[in-house]
Amino acid sequence: LKVTNGSCCFADPDGIRPLCVEGTEPCPDRSIYAYYDGSHPTEELYMHLSTKAYSSDLQTEAYPFNVEVLANLNISLMLIGAPSFHTRDH
Repeated sequence: LKVTNGSCCFADPDGIRPLCVEGTEPCPDRSIYAYYDGSHPTEELYMHLSTKAYSSDLQTEAYPFNVEVLANLNISLMLIGAPSFHTRDH
């Protein structure tokens, strides 16, 4: 991402309407922008954030675990010793 403080299209400079101004052309290369307009992230930003959430080892980006670690947990180990909420007294 090369442009993180601007949008791919011309939005209202007063910030009252953060969407693209009607009749204006969006940028030719959305992949370098973090935001399409004043409100909506681009697909490139979503990919950047989701990649970090999935595989980052930095605690400032994914804490206490990244999604890859959570996806690979052995669920049966988590259930050992877990209290049962089912009783036969009903």
